[in-house]
Amino acid sequence: MKVYLLLSILFISYSGWAQQSLPKYWITFTDKKNTPYTLDKPLEYLSSRSLDRREKQGIGIDSSDLPVNPAYIESVKAKGIRIINISKWFNGALVELDCTSYLDTLRSMSFIKDEIIRVKPEITMPQEKQVHKFKSETDPFMPAYGHSYNQIRMLNGHILHQQGYTGEGMLISLLDAGYTNANTISSLQHLWEDGRVIATKDFVKDGNAFFSSHSHGTIVLSALAGYEPQMLLGSAPGASYALIRTEDDSSEYLIEEYNWVCGAEFADSIGSDVINSSLGYTQFDDPSQNHSVEDLDGKTTPVARAASIASEKGIIVVVSAGNNGGGPWRKIGSPADADGILAVGATDSLGVIAYFSSRGPSADGRIKPDVSAMGLLTYSQSPDNSFIYASGTSISSPLIAGMAACLWQANPGAANIEIIDKIRQSSDRYFGSDSIYGNGIPDFALSDRMLLNREELEVVKSVPVNIFPNPAHNNIYLRIYREGIYGIEEAILRFYDIYGRLNNEIIVPVAGELHVAEIDIRQLRTGIYYLHIDFTDSNYKYIFSKN
Repeated sequence: MKVYLLLSILFISYSGWAQQSLPKYWITFTDKKNTPYTLDKPLEYLSSRSLDRREKQGIGIDSSDLPVNPAYIESVKAKGIRIINISKWFNGALVELDCTSYLDTLRSMSFIKDEIIRVKPEITMPQEKQVHKFKSETDPFMPAYGHSYNQIRMLNGHILHQQGYTGEGMLISLLDAGYTNANTISSLQHLWEDGRVIATKDFVKDGNAFFSSHSHGTIVLSALAGYEPQMLLGSAPGASYALIRTEDDSSEYLIEEYNWVCGAEFADSIGSDVINSSLGYTQFDDPSQNHSVEDLDGKTTPVARAASIASEKGIIVVVSAGNNGGGPWRKIGSPADADGILAVGATDSLGVIAYFSSRGPSADGRIKPDVSAMGLLTYSQSPDNSFIYASGTSISSPLIAGMAACLWQANPGAANIEIIDKIRQSSDRYFGSDSIYGNGIPDFALSDRMLLNREELEVVKSVPVNIFPNPAHNNIYLRIYREGIYGIEEAILRFYDIYGRLNNEIIVPVAGELHVAEIDIRQLRTGIYYLHIDFTDSNYKYIFSKN
C-alpha cells in the first residue's frame, strides 16, 4: 500500500483517452570525477539556509552533496534518452526508454555501472480522474482549535503554541501524492497570503496540473498548517512549507521510491528543517519489485536509505508507519524502517492503538513505530473545502512533524537527533516500549523542558535533583542530572508526613545524564511532606507541599 490514508470517501471516477507510459529505469554512475562542482563552493548547489542548518549542527559537506557530473547527464541525453530525475546522493538518474536498444547503449557507456534497474514497465491505461466526497461528523470543540483540539492536546502541543511556538521560521517539506486545491481551500489561505509556501516541485511529471493531481497531500497539509478559527488549528500553523510531489497514485512501482529520493534531496537543498512523508512502500504492481519483511532493516530499500541520509544531513524526518496492522502484512512499510527518523503509528482519541496501525519492529530489531499520535478520526480539511475526519497513519504523522518543528523553534540550539531523542523520551511508554505503540504518545511540553540550553544546563548541574512546581496539585516534575550516567537506573521517591510516617513510595526509572519525569501525586492527601529522593549512591531531601 503506497498511500497511507484511510478516509470515509465516495470515489467518483471516469475514464478519458488512454495514455501510454514508457518503461523507466534507474542507472547509477561510476563516480563524480571531473565534476565542475567542488566542496569548497557549496553555494553552487546548496542554499545558504541548507548550509546554515548543517553548520549549526556541526555537519560538514561531503561528496554525496556534490551534484551528478553534468557531462554524464549530457552524454546520456545526446543518445536520445530522456532524463526524468537525478539523484546526487545515489549518484544516478531515472531515465525513460522508448526502445529496448537503448539498454545496450546505456550499458556501453563507461561511466554507467552494469546494474540497470527497471523501476516501471511500459503501461497503457485509461486516464482517470477522481473526485473525493468526504463525510463530516460533529464533535464538541474548544475555541481556536475547534474540532482539532484533542489531537493537539494529546501531545501537549497546545502548551508550546500558547508560548508562541507555532513553527515560525521553520521550513517543513511534504513529500506526497498531490495537492489538489491546496492553493484555494480556506484553512490554508493564510500560507499563500503570507508567502509561506516557498516552493512547489513535481518529481512525478505525468502532465497532471500540480494543484489537481491528488487530494492526499492537501489533507495532510491541512493537519499541519490549517488555520480556520474555532474549526481547525494545525500542529505548525506558523511554519513555512515546500510542497513536493513524488507519488504516482495511478500505479505502484519502484520508480516512486527513487522519486522520493530526489524529493528528499530537493528538500535538503532548499534548507528544510523537517520532512513529513505520509507514504510507504511494501508491495508493487510488479511482484519482482516487492519488499520482504527482511528488507525492512533500514539499509536495504532506496527510500529508507534516503531517509537516513536526510537525517544525517540534519533534517528531522517524520513518516507514517503504515496502515497494514489489520491485514495479512501487519508490518511497517518503508521508509518507516529507517534509522534516525520518527515513524508514527496511529491511535484513537483516547490513546488506544488503531486497528490498522502497522506493527514493528524493524527487521534488525529496532523499536518501530517510534511514537504514536491520534490518527483515527483526526480533524482536517478536504480539497472540496469541507471539514472532515480522516483516519490513517498519514494523518498522525503530520501532527508529530508539526510539533517537532515547534519544539525545534523553541530550542534552536539543539541538533535534529536531540529533538528526536527527546520526543521519544517524553513518550508515555518510553520505559515499556513495544512493537505496537512504539515509545507511545509524546508530551511535547515535557520534551521542551528536557531540552535545556547551555546556560540552563549549568544551573541544573548546580542543583542536580529538583522538583517543580512546589506546591503542586496533581502532578510534579522530577528533573535529574546525573553526570556520566548513560544507562537506566532508579530514583526512589518516599513521601513522609510531618510525623515521620511513610505515606507513599514511587519508583522512577531514570535514563541518561539528564532526565525529566512527570509524576502523578493525586493519591497524596493535601498537606506538608518530607520528600526523600534516593539513588544507589546518593540521596536528597526536600520539604514539599500538596495543595
